[in-house]
Amino acid sequence: MADWAWVFEPDADNVVGDTPGGANLSEPDRREVEKIAQELADAAAVKYIGPIEYGTSGISPVLTYARGPYLLWYLEDQRGDGEGIDDGPCVRILKVAIWPV
Repeated sequence: MADWAWVFEPDADNVVGDTPGGANLSEPDRREVEKIAQELADAAAVKYIGPIEYGTSGISPVLTYARGPYLLWYLEDQRGDGEGIDDGPCVRILKVAIWPV
């Protein structure tokens, strides 16, 4: 079973920070989102055992996950091709939103 990591794509400022399009999360909210991201990476590590299936890109469609007020859009990227992006498979967190509960 490969170790899966997670990353903010393109970076933390644009996903959870205060830049235009970012979620502008408080520090406690950001820690909770990071905890959820790690849980998504742990789940992907169990889901994808073995090599990438022949004829597939190794990247999932955009997926969503909601827990409490948090909504995350993400990709599961199995490639880990070492082309300067990552050294192993990872969950790419694309966007985060907080909804009132």
